[in-house]
Amino acid sequence: MRSPARLRPVTAAAALALAFTAVAGCTQVVPGRAVAAGNATSGVGQTPTQEEIELGTAAVRAVEEIWQDEFPRSFDKRWEEITITVPVHTDDPRTDQPPCVRNISEVVGQAFYCPSADAIAWDADGLLPDLSERFGQAGVTVVLAHEIGHAVQSRLGLDELQARSPAEYPTILLEAQADCYAGMAVAQLRERSIPGLPMGQVELDDAMLALVGFRDPLGVAPDDEGAHGNAFDRVSAFQDGFTDGAVRCAEMTLDNRQFTQRRFGSAADLARGGNLPLTDLLDAVETDAGEWFGTLVPGFVPPVIGESLSCDPGDLEAQGPTRFCPEDGTLSIDRQELAQLHEQLGDYATGTLLASRYAMATIDAAGESTTGTAASETALCLAGAYTSRLIDPVGGFSLSPGDLDEAITVLLTDSWAARDTDGESPPDEYGFERVAQFRAGVLEGSTSCMAG
Repeated sequence: MRSPARLRPVTAAAALALAFTAVAGCTQVVPGRAVAAGNATSGVGQTPTQEEIELGTAAVRAVEEIWQDEFPRSFDKRWEEITITVPVHTDDPRTDQPPCVRNISEVVGQAFYCPSADAIAWDADGLLPDLSERFGQAGVTVVLAHEIGHAVQSRLGLDELQARSPAEYPTILLEAQADCYAGMAVAQLRERSIPGLPMGQVELDDAMLALVGFRDPLGVAPDDEGAHGNAFDRVSAFQDGFTDGAVRCAEMTLDNRQFTQRRFGSAADLARGGNLPLTDLLDAVETDAGEWFGTLVPGFVPPVIGESLSCDPGDLEAQGPTRFCPEDGTLSIDRQELAQLHEQLGDYATGTLLASRYAMATIDAAGESTTGTAASETALCLAGAYTSRLIDPVGGFSLSPGDLDEAITVLLTDSWAARDTDGESPPDEYGFERVAQFRAGVLEGSTSCMAG
């Protein structure tokens, strides 16, 4: 987070140091560097199982079969089978070099589509075992489905369009389309129930976590050459393809697609990797969120962070590290648990949970129930609407690069933000639904969240 000026002093020494150093990484639990589908840990020292080796080929085959049906249905054209699909055994010095690379080392930790050879290649010894270990078979599937998404673009003439008008077709747009096509493929896999490639709710969340793992490094701007998108952008595109299908993906342009990642706005923010200390974050959110949520209901005075004297401690604990008590209108926290989350995921994971409790207070002030599915979904939507306010504010408190990634990660990995004041979350909703409800608030604003 970038705090108001009063919370971000910059020393001359720090500014000088920043001129010679760059942030090397980020603090999220799910690591990764953003390229088309890779640069995960190389897997050196791992021995892929036969199942892992075959999984990549099986995933490519299944996704191609989907496109054989979907391509003519969506685009009125016959699908041309991809010419070369090859797992590359990067740990074997005798392995044949795949097309479009000068050295086998270029494939380590990578999967890629090469349009000149109409070829998809992937590191079968490093990338696939790494993806399988972190995200299960869904991680392998979504990465290769993304690469096949680039083959779809090639068949639709995007290579020529980008060559003629690179400003209209920047890398980040083409990557969003490929993520979108991957979402369509995953939705089809879920419907088809292919043996060995299950795609239930858990696997769906794993697929999105894999995309989070391959987000851009902090501070990359949308117009940077090679930008692929932050976690919010990538997961958003994936969800659009999953929900709306391939035509929605093909219709993406710079005019109808919002990209949310930003460069660092100050040397101080860069120096701390975009993360405020917990105490500073609590102070800033209490002031800023209190002011914003207070505008949503006439006469509503949002709570300050304090201690509840009316709600049962067990009921409060069930909400997670941030809690709202409707009996006395207080917002409270478990500082120790929140500090651990803050350290593991980053400051706006904390900010997202706090926003969801301010949302619960707003729901209560509007005279609506703070329990049940409707309350949970409204809270997520309002947390997203509040977050949207912080993307490009006019001065003051704002998001830093990585904050939306932290929000997406905490929504995918835990139900805290969706829990009602009884500590319950909708039993049939997982990370995919939580992210979708949060996104609705980000994209459509608070009026889309509140009943009436």
